[in-house]
Amino acid sequence: MNLDVKGIGKSNGRLSSISLVTTCTLLLLVVIVAFREICDPDIGFHLRAGEWILEHFKFPDKDPFTYTVSQNDYVDMYWLYQSIMATVNKISGEFGLVLSNALLIAASFAIVLLRLHRKQSIDTISSWSLVLFTGIWATAILFEPQPQTFSWLYLNLILLVLDDYYERGESRLFLLPVIMLLWTNSHTIFVLGWFVVGAYVVSITWRDRKIWTPLTVYAILSIAVSFINPYFAKGVGFPFSQYQLLQTLSVFKNTIAENGSPLSLDGYTVNGQFVLFQPLFAFHSFLLLSVVAFLRRLGRVQLHEVIIFGLFLYIAVLGVKNIGYFVFGTLPMTVYGFGRDSSAKDSVASDETMQQPMNRFSRWWNSAQARLAVNGVSVGMSIILMVTIITNAYYLNYRSNDRFGYRYNPYTLPVKAAQFLRDNKLEGKILNHFSFGGFLIHAIPQKVFIDGRNEVMGEELFGEYYTHWNLVNKKPFLNKYQPEIVIFPHQNDFLWVHYFRQDSTWRLVYADELSAIYLKNGYANHVSRLDSTVLMRHFPQIVGAQVDSILQREYPGSPSLLSFKERYFPQQEIGLSTFCYYDDRFDAAIQIGLNGLARSTVPCPEMYYNLGNYFWEKKDFAHSAYCYERILRTNSEQLARGRLAQIRSGSAQHPTMQ
Repeated sequence: MNLDVKGIGKSNGRLSSISLVTTCTLLLLVVIVAFREICDPDIGFHLRAGEWILEHFKFPDKDPFTYTVSQNDYVDMYWLYQSIMATVNKISGEFGLVLSNALLIAASFAIVLLRLHRKQSIDTISSWSLVLFTGIWATAILFEPQPQTFSWLYLNLILLVLDDYYERGESRLFLLPVIMLLWTNSHTIFVLGWFVVGAYVVSITWRDRKIWTPLTVYAILSIAVSFINPYFAKGVGFPFSQYQLLQTLSVFKNTIAENGSPLSLDGYTVNGQFVLFQPLFAFHSFLLLSVVAFLRRLGRVQLHEVIIFGLFLYIAVLGVKNIGYFVFGTLPMTVYGFGRDSSAKDSVASDETMQQPMNRFSRWWNSAQARLAVNGVSVGMSIILMVTIITNAYYLNYRSNDRFGYRYNPYTLPVKAAQFLRDNKLEGKILNHFSFGGFLIHAIPQKVFIDGRNEVMGEELFGEYYTHWNLVNKKPFLNKYQPEIVIFPHQNDFLWVHYFRQDSTWRLVYADELSAIYLKNGYANHVSRLDSTVLMRHFPQIVGAQVDSILQREYPGSPSLLSFKERYFPQQEIGLSTFCYYDDRFDAAIQIGLNGLARSTVPCPEMYYNLGNYFWEKKDFAHSAYCYERILRTNSEQLARGRLAQIRSGSAQHPTMQ
């Protein structure tokens, strides 16, 4: 089986069967990894903005989605992306959003492969499949329906055009302004296109010793065409103002996860345990490969490659959300860096030279046997990763809330809470958590308090929010904004739960594993206060010997990585029982926690920790001690250790469970 690709330059344009199978497997891996439930709340304001533009046939000027900053400028440089996604959503809903996003990402990696193959047939390179696998895995953390998916595609198209011109003199440079026009109106990161084109201008100027070249003309046009946007010069300057949000002194820098540096090692520790196979391990692996490859090619590296490597490395270090640009920008040069060693000769080496281990390995590495072996390993690892993704084993391994599928993820987005608001026609003034705002903009009819459009919210509002939201006394904050509805993620904001237990002017009307909703007394009196029986309606009562039987069960074994049996982690029960615990509903917390422990098909030490706390509050010290003992077998929890010592010393006035 052969794939014919015309106009390949150094490549003969045909792929061997093994390379074609490997290519298809890796692209399928991209689609499988990208086929996960939607977690990013920003999808909400993107969809709503796209709908707004299509409804009004104009572009927003002031913010139409919040009641707090409606006077603030809204420079919407995402309008093309938003309009396309709103149309896709209208036609095919969440499935269409996830599928189209997955196919676009796969297209970006396909273009990377084309770039590789047009310069040198991948059938002659041993490293390509392994480097590509690592690049896919490293970028996978960002496979959400976001504008950057379009940016990746535009970036790779520009690099393809520039590579063709630099390597073979093929002039499709007229495409550069077209791509830049689309990019400018899809995502604010379009300025990266300027820098990439500029890097090639500098490189060609240096190589040819000419200042004015055909590329120079199209580079100027690529910058000029960016002014064709709804906001003209303000739109062009917008990315540079956004850049300030990533600076150390910005109030947003340390409070928004995606702005954190990927060099952090925090992700390697989960519940006190070291976890190797998680997203940042893949990025760190790719980073190491890229640096080593760059150094190996140092004597042969082109000037534009130096510029691009340094630029993309810099922005990747600035924030996790920029990892993809580094991977796409440096993946081909990383592959080339592990190609034929510059010290290796095409001629037959002498017997004495062949005895040297490094030369023997280099000879083998560039052989057909090595290419077959590396392709086989890459295919095998891709299959394993796909299986672990489909069964959610990969996500559960590092306790991610991600899940395979295409719906809105109820563990990270207030999907159920928004449905409750709509069903009960609760359209009053709302005070919402920052992370909920983006989703709620699309999910409910009324304007929200705050959302994740940092440049629209401004540092003044966000600074006030960040300061006052976390105070113990919520009354001044509530008095200032006079909301009728308050919604928040209770596990992060338990102080709000505690406050509302003391403030009789508010009532709890809804709670699930993620969200809690409180209404001001006198508003929507048809919605009654939430009773514990409602929280427990889906959980069978566990009593007597059943309690000990569930607690004393062995941890579920870890199934084979190739097992297609889906794993269940009691995220729902952990979240809901935690809310009951914060709200002093200890009986409900215990019942929900026991149900979760019984249903879990993976080891769940965190549930034992939670149950230990629940039993402690009920003064059931025997069961509390047993739960603390179980958690301490695998995890170091100071609170559990201290309370267990109290029980054993008798200060808790109860014997331990045998």
